[in-house]
Amino acid sequence: MKKRYESIEKPDKCPRCGAPVYPILYGLPAMPEEEYFKTYHEHVIYGGCCISEDDPEWQCSKCGAEIFNATHVPYKKKDAFAKLDAMLSEEEKKEMTKGDSCEYHFTLGMWIRNNWIYEQDEEYVKLLAEMFGDDAPFFEPDDLSDRIIKSYQRHLRGLKKKMQG
Repeated sequence: MKKRYESIEKPDKCPRCGAPVYPILYGLPAMPEEEYFKTYHEHVIYGGCCISEDDPEWQCSKCGAEIFNATHVPYKKKDAFAKLDAMLSEEEKKEMTKGDSCEYHFTLGMWIRNNWIYEQDEEYVKLLAEMFGDDAPFFEPDDLSDRIIKSYQRHLRGLKKKMQG
C-alpha cells in the first residue's frame, strides 16, 4: 500500500526524499509547463483533466510522492477516519479510546467544525450529518462535530479490540 502524505499547507520539501514540492494544477492546460514557469515564475505539475473528490494538491519534483491537503473534506466515513488517523499521533489515538468526546470539543472538535462544517455548503454538511447518523433537518455544528468524534472513538476502540483478539 502506498503511503499517504498529508499537510495542512504546502510543504517546503518532500516528506519522502527532501526534494522540492510543486503544486498540481488540474484541468486542461493553457500552456506547456515550461511556458507556465516563464510566465508565472512558479514550477507546477499538471495533474490532468479528470478531477476526483480526493486528489493530491502537491507532488515531489523528484520521487513523485503525492501530498494531500489535510483539510480536504471527506465524502465517506472511512476517508474521514483516514484523515483523523493521519492527523493524530498513536498516543493521541490511544488517549481517545479512553476519554469522553466532550474532552475534544475545543481541540479536535474545533478543527472539524472549522474545516469540515463551517466552510462548506449546506448540501455537504447534510451529507456529513447523514454519514454520521444524524437525520435532523437542522445541523448544529457542535453536535455534529461531537457525533463525528464519538464515531471515530468507536472506530478506534473497534480497531483496538481487533488487535487484541
